[in-house]
Amino acid sequence: MLRIDLVPTKEQQEIYDYCPLDMLITAPAGCGKTEALAYRAKGLISRFSFAGNGRKLLIVTFTNQARDNINERLKKYVGTQALKQHVTVCNFHGLASRIINAHRSVIGFDDNWRIANFDWTRRAINTLSCSQDVKQKVAAALQSTKQQCISDTDVAEQLHRLPSPIKELAASIEAMRIKEKVITYDDQIRVALWILQNNTVAKVYRNHFFAALVDEFQDLTPHQLTLVRELCGENVTYAGDLAQSIFSFAGADSRLTYKSIAKHGRKQIKLLKSFRSSPAVLNSVNSLSPMTGSEPLAAAYPEHWVNGGLASSVSFVNQNDEAKWIVETSQFILNHCPAQRIGIVARTAFRASEIRRYLEHENIEYADWGNGLFRPKVAAELRDTCDLLSNKTFEKQLDLYLFIGERIKSAQRVPSDELEEASGWLFDQVSQFGLPKIHEIKARIRESKGDETIATRPGIHCLTGHAGKGQQFDWVFVIGLEQGSIPFYKANTDEEQREEARILSVMISRARIGLIATSTSRNTRGFKNYPSVFSQYLTSVTGHLAGKDEIESWFAKTDWQAIAIT
Repeated sequence: MLRIDLVPTKEQQEIYDYCPLDMLITAPAGCGKTEALAYRAKGLISRFSFAGNGRKLLIVTFTNQARDNINERLKKYVGTQALKQHVTVCNFHGLASRIINAHRSVIGFDDNWRIANFDWTRRAINTLSCSQDVKQKVAAALQSTKQQCISDTDVAEQLHRLPSPIKELAASIEAMRIKEKVITYDDQIRVALWILQNNTVAKVYRNHFFAALVDEFQDLTPHQLTLVRELCGENVTYAGDLAQSIFSFAGADSRLTYKSIAKHGRKQIKLLKSFRSSPAVLNSVNSLSPMTGSEPLAAAYPEHWVNGGLASSVSFVNQNDEAKWIVETSQFILNHCPAQRIGIVARTAFRASEIRRYLEHENIEYADWGNGLFRPKVAAELRDTCDLLSNKTFEKQLDLYLFIGERIKSAQRVPSDELEEASGWLFDQVSQFGLPKIHEIKARIRESKGDETIATRPGIHCLTGHAGKGQQFDWVFVIGLEQGSIPFYKANTDEEQREEARILSVMISRARIGLIATSTSRNTRGFKNYPSVFSQYLTSVTGHLAGKDEIESWFAKTDWQAIAIT
């Protein structure tokens, strides 16, 4: 990514200089979006007359990682003190929680109401005595109903209009939620909007925030967009990329959102120079543009990349051969470049199971993004809690949740937000795998080193395409480029196929130096696999290398000393 000591591009300077408080920035992966947002924030802060009025700039992201990334950029641009005084950076659910915790009384909620830091709804639905298909329909009904600005009474009325048995089952889950006074993940934005219908409360926030920056606008659900507008009206800078819209399952409608925020005539700026990826990787991303609708990207500094980077693909007979070669190749890279990061990215976690098994069989350390990575003190508390849980039973999920929460919160000298994340992770693990697996869960607890997070740790990483969004690796193996895997077998409509192409584009664009896409001719049950429909796009790129021999020849001839400092 572009360093802030480099001269800003023409587009970045324009973003900084633009005085009105509304703007639309379109920026594909690696094109300096976070840098541009931080630079935009600096410009807004430098021009706004605070005069002791306590007003702030609101910056909203989707993930904690994205929040932390922009926080680091802002410290360099505006300084820690100005950041603390003039900026609020949070994700959407953190913003909603802030509103709920401060003003829940205006909708009649007392202090016994709590915001669940785990998937309460899924856990509750799993207790129903019905088929998995019905459970999925109940979950979908609850989620879609709550993606509106409505009260609990309105939710109950809308659920009552559903067909049986979904109506009765969804209503029973909602009644249980209200009885236990729980605000679930799906409820948070809705309840915050419900509170903001109180004009006195809404006025407090409109006076507090003079403008907002919103990251990844393409992932906004309609009620998230409504929340931002309730707080800041049209004084909002939106940044994102339609070609990275991969969260339709969560209620996002990127085209509708883009149309809504673009219709007000706000200034639009496009960033199409990549500061992250090599020309070879960008050519692979560009090859998918007929499916993703993205505009062509170019490397900002093409001469920077050794041999122009690597874009390649290789097919194997089975997943055992695939896993062995990927791991050996990863080790070869790390022997030359021990500080680099390698992402082994699959469309689903199951497709990477053979990779994980091989890594564990060979006792090779790797970062599994399904595991927890915590500071040593937090990890120690989690392990102690696991030891206590090995001798306990619980009649209700709520009892398990309360036990873990109280046990973790009793820890001394550990920040509360870290403890909340840790207790939520442990509860989810126990709920998913059961108390008999507590020793295996304990083994998945990892300790960070210094300020290291799972997103910054060098070495091998295993993760899914959705988990990797917003992340960066030096090398990426995209595994499972087969029909049914990429694209996913449930993607049947044209739009679902286009979203699968966008997911693949996101997976590829995580890579800085090199991409290796893999596939197998047989699945784990011995049935024949068919090449992904997307393979034709990737292999058509000039310079694309196909097969082990070509890839290994590239490795043998490349300048690894130069790559190590790339």
